[in-house]
Order: sequence, then structure tokens, then C-alpha cells
Amino acid sequence: MAYYDLWVVLWSWRREFTVAEFKSTFLSPSPNKVLHDMARKGLLERVGWGRYRINSPREYLEKKFNVKDAYELVREAEMDYAFTGPDAVFFWTKGGYNVDRFFAFYPIHLKVKKDELVKWERFFESKGKRFHVNGKPVRRTLFGTFYVLYPEDTFRADEVEGFKVIPLEETVEFCRRNIYSYEPALEMLDEMYSLGLGIKYRESRTNI
Repeated sequence: MAYYDLWVVLWSWRREFTVAEFKSTFLSPSPNKVLHDMARKGLLERVGWGRYRINSPREYLEKKFNVKDAYELVREAEMDYAFTGPDAVFFWTKGGYNVDRFFAFYPIHLKVKKDELVKWERFFESKGKRFHVNGKPVRRTLFGTFYVLYPEDTFRADEVEGFKVIPLEETVEFCRRNIYSYEPALEMLDEMYSLGLGIKYRESRTNI
């Protein structure tokens, strides 16, 4: 069994466990090495003597692909921007809703000024970061953490936890246009900001 497969199994098993519990449940010729290797990969975290905690998918992404640093890097550019699409939902829900990304594929969606596009491209190139300009052909395989740039003449941005993000009403419209993936996010936004949307995703699903 690959470590990533085992990680999925452990996530369904329990969030924290001891080495002794692991040995008694999972047959392995070298259980200590397995746990050590999984911790080194960021799948687990050692939280005490002979005790491990399973990292969530979000924690794994942050450790593996430096997602936090990727967001912080945008501010270093000192140019106008606004996180949009999935990232706008991510910021407005305070990190509570994050979809359209998985272990080795984490695009960060960014509106930029059209007349600053070349500067953004040079900035990311100077930092050794992958990026793609929306609407242009994909010239290389994109994986890990990378940026998707949406050049526009003008756009609005609000500050959310120190970052520039498209306004809440635009984020709600994005969720509405992509309702199959973002209906739960609409309910979260409705509850968090008292928007009066009347979204009851969780209730409708649990009462079937």
C-alpha cells in the first residue's frame, strides 16, 4: 500500500494515535519507518513521544506546496490585484471552503491590471514561480502551486485579512454561477454575513 493510500485509511480511522495502536491495527514489517517516512512527507505530524497526528488535506497542501507562502508572495509584488474565483470563496469563508484543488494541483486565481500583466509575468519568473494567463494556450504542464492571472482594465477589491479580494457580492455571484460546486459555500457565506440568501444546503441533504 502506498503511503498516500495509507494516509486516506488512517484519516478514516482516527485523527491521533500511538505507535503501539498503529502496530496492533496495521500489519507492517517496519511500522516505525512507515510512520517516520509519512511524517517526513507531511502526511503525519509527531505530537509527542510515540504519538502521531494525521494532517488534514489542507495542512498537507500547506506543508507540501507552501500555499501560505504562495499567497504572501502576491503582496510582495506591490501591484494591484484581487483574489478571485475559488480563492475569493476561500478568503471570504475564512478558509472554511476550498474546492477545485487537490494534493498536487493548487491554482491561485488572481485578477491583475491589464497594463501591469508583463510586470506580473516578470515578477513570477524572477521568483521561479509557475503561472498561466487566462485565455492563452497552456504551454507547459501545471502542477503544485501556481498562479492563474486574469488581466482586466479595471476591477474592484476589498481587504480581507490583509489581502485584496473581489467584493463579497461578486463572490456570491461566482458561487451562483457554479452552484453545483459552491452551494455549500453560499450557505456558509449566508450564515457568516447575514445575506438573506435562504440557502439550506446541509438541511436539504440531511432530510432526504
